[in-house]
Amino acid sequence: MLDLLIFDLDGVITSEGKYWNTSRLTVWDIFSGGDFFTQALNSPESALKYGNSIISDRFIAQIKKRAVNSNWDLTYFVVCLYLISILERVPHNLDLPLLEQIQELGRKAEKITISDDAIIEQFWRETQSLQGSQVADYLIPFSQKILAIGIDEIFDLEQLWQQCYSLFQLWYEGKRGFILPDDETVLPVETIGNILSELAGRYDLGIATGRPRLEVIQPLAQLKLLSYFNPSRIVTYDDVLQAQAQVNQKLGKPHPFILHKAMAPELPLAEILQENFTLEKAERVAYIGDAGSDVVAAKRASCLSIGVLTGFCEAATLQQLGCDMIVQDISALLEIL
Repeated sequence: MLDLLIFDLDGVITSEGKYWNTSRLTVWDIFSGGDFFTQALNSPESALKYGNSIISDRFIAQIKKRAVNSNWDLTYFVVCLYLISILERVPHNLDLPLLEQIQELGRKAEKITISDDAIIEQFWRETQSLQGSQVADYLIPFSQKILAIGIDEIFDLEQLWQQCYSLFQLWYEGKRGFILPDDETVLPVETIGNILSELAGRYDLGIATGRPRLEVIQPLAQLKLLSYFNPSRIVTYDDVLQAQAQVNQKLGKPHPFILHKAMAPELPLAEILQENFTLEKAERVAYIGDAGSDVVAAKRASCLSIGVLTGFCEAATLQQLGCDMIVQDISALLEIL
């Protein structure tokens, strides 16, 4: 019998469209826009219109298959793989600052797209069995194989990730001179409200998401959905950052930290962060997600994994990762639980 339902947000309640579009604008911006992709992509509007040529839907699906959760990581992956592909054919200048190096490469490179580049396809083939942080770790040996030098010897990868993160947030928050459309929901808002209202009458409801807290509270409040969730069980990227400051490891999904935190908000952080931390009665908890990282996190937390098909993952991918139950959308929860 279940007592607690924990929801991922994107692909389960809200659409990830705004995040994917933000990633596309960030990559376009990092490579200084226009010329690197096609002459047509000379404005944010055009970059969104032809965004599939910057980050293809297939790229997003491949990332999701490998249980990579963060949209900042998605953006960083695109930039790194573009760079490896470009550097295989274009000389680089190590004397320039990071962003200038990248933009110079973008200007020199022949036009490529992430959907059909052979080196990027090779990366997907070689990472089929990897998950989460293992995929990021493989960027360095992969670049050594392609370039005979690690990408970490050419670029400061921590600085590159931070650059991706900072620009992403500027675009997402409308501080780059362009306002993206607001979050949409995967089902009509009224339908989601009715579902959550009924579920809240039976179970305690929580949220475990890779979104920053502000990007959770504000949208859900505007959609009038926030009140259905137990405030003490809303765990976000802010909690991950706070915990990571105390340990030397990444704690974003597919690590089970955010589930442990949502399952036991009363416990001290130091206890939750202990190696091999487990919770009694984890089998009375279900995590509802749409991606590989959600399934892996649920299994590591020993709770029930319920996959919905309103995100980007196909049923076969969720099954392959060991998802316990797969439903079309959250309305099915009223029938199966």
